Amino acid sequence: MEIAFPYGEKEIPIDIPEKNVLVVAKAKGKKAGNENEIIENALENPLHSRKLEQLHGRTVIVVDDKTRPLPVKKILPHVLERVAGEVTIMFATGTHAPMNERDAEQVLGKEIMETCEWMSHSQDARFVNYGMTRLGTPLFFNAAYADAEVKITVGDIEYHYFAGYGGGRKSVLPGVASESTVQANHKRMFHENSRFGTLEGNPVHEDMEEGAEKVGIDFCLNVVMNSAHEIVDAHAGDHRTVLREGAKLIDEMYRVSVAEQADAAVIAADGHPHDINLYQAMKAIQTVIDVVKRDGTIILLAECRDGHGSEKFYNAMETYDTSNEIKRDLMDNFVMGKHKVYYMLKAAEKVKLYAITDMEDEMASHFKMEKIGKDEVLDTIYRRHGENARIIASPHATTTLVCRE
Repeated sequence: MEIAFPYGEKEIPIDIPEKNVLVVAKAKGKKAGNENEIIENALENPLHSRKLEQLHGRTVIVVDDKTRPLPVKKILPHVLERVAGEVTIMFATGTHAPMNERDAEQVLGKEIMETCEWMSHSQDARFVNYGMTRLGTPLFFNAAYADAEVKITVGDIEYHYFAGYGGGRKSVLPGVASESTVQANHKRMFHENSRFGTLEGNPVHEDMEEGAEKVGIDFCLNVVMNSAHEIVDAHAGDHRTVLREGAKLIDEMYRVSVAEQADAAVIAADGHPHDINLYQAMKAIQTVIDVVKRDGTIILLAECRDGHGSEKFYNAMETYDTSNEIKRDLMDNFVMGKHKVYYMLKAAEKVKLYAITDMEDEMASHFKMEKIGKDEVLDTIYRRHGENARIIASPHATTTLVCRE
């Protein structure tokens, strides 16, 4: 059985005999309709909210940065034609590096760049203090967003490995929040309910939502996309309602059940931009780690054209030997970048990790992965588990969650 795995902006075909395949984890097919009509319908029928046309004043529209697959240049014109007055577009980079002009043009397109002011969130920005959440997270948000008279967020809903789902509140926390705010919120990732597909009782999500309520989101537009990054659904209005409605479809489309644990999983991080660097691509491991046996095998296909993606991520891999060791330190002093080392070490303690990647062998090894070629996949699995090994294939593992029945 030949299976195509996204890799950067291309695909790598890998042949896995049908006798070995436990499941090919694919999103349930939902074809895109007319994307413009889908967006227009959402904007015309907002959930628990006034229409955009009824909101007036200095407006900031928060959009995803270059590491997300959101087709911003398709969506924004529908929003802009409904907004009167002064508009600034802000990239929700969170603690990522700010967007430069080239990055911005890639996401927005020339036409929007020429007609709208834009800025990137940055940790060098001026922040406004909104007090604390019930869980004790200090709330500091970018002043350019906080001071806006109309606050609009545009994003997509997909699984997130400890916030449950992306979308909704996530555009502002972490999107336009200070590093101290993000660190305090993300420290709650160790809670048992801080996981893919969980909102109820998830302290990361609940803390984010409370923060978003305090700083305010006047109007939220979120889309759901299929594996081809085509828009198949959209909701607009109140950010809490939008997130929950979109999450229902995400579960229908992207949750795959298996009857047993696998010996191995061959996975891809959805291609570009999800596999732009390892910092982003490693999320794919988390969607299958619970359904692979202890001492099993995970083979990750991720181009990683920008390498590891975070100096803190890279340096912390040298500092810590076990997941428990870094967990103790993160509980005392949570540092963005280091938190992903916890997940890498925890995965490496359970399974053997391999990578098909453009990263150098030494770089892969630094992150507890052995680099192999695409023609070595089956031999690698057979050598470790025998020729009757049960294998999960997940070509879009960043966005597809595999669970036990």
